[in-house]
Amino acid sequence: MDKYALVLAGGEEVNKEVIFDHIKNADLIIGADKGAETAYKYNFNVDLIVGDFDSIDSDTLNKFDTEKMKYPKEKDKTDLELVLDYIVEEGYKKIIILNALGNRIDHTLGNLFLLEKYSGQDIKIIDNNSEAFVINETEVIVKNRKNYILSIIPISEKLEIEKLLGVKYPLSDKIVKRGSSLCISNLIKEEKCLISIKKGKAFIIITKIMEE
Repeated sequence: MDKYALVLAGGEEVNKEVIFDHIKNADLIIGADKGAETAYKYNFNVDLIVGDFDSIDSDTLNKFDTEKMKYPKEKDKTDLELVLDYIVEEGYKKIIILNALGNRIDHTLGNLFLLEKYSGQDIKIIDNNSEAFVINETEVIVKNRKNYILSIIPISEKLEIEKLLGVKYPLSDKIVKRGSSLCISNLIKEEKCLISIKKGKAFIIITKIMEE
């Protein structure tokens, strides 16, 4: 079984229940700068804290008796990208990122496109209601997400969808161009949903429908 790394980024904090659901099986937990404050808040430890430490509270940082990797504030990568570089170098294949979205649209977009950079790994961004990952010329079966919203957003110029099954609006041999909203807000109707991409790369975003 692949080793599993959990990253706490510095964006909008996800719910406590989501955090504890993922820390229980993690082989490695890393705080990306301010992300470590989440661990302090909920009284669990991280194995490593990485960043320039410009956003984490200094008193909180000093209370961690754990390894710290400090980088200059003026650097060419975000704290999260530095963390992901480290995780991949250490041989982790499965990566879950929490607290990676929020009201900074530049950071949100940057973090989502890190999923593309590291798409050779089993990597996802998860928040309270959604999960996002990248699919690249392969087939994925999404399980246990009946009545969730499914969006497929092309990254490449053209996305050739061979099959999309188990949804309200199935597709077969369909070309979707980058910038098209054709595959936004589909609905998963079965316990198993098949996404088969013949050519191209896309974001897959699965979102729980919020009850009114």
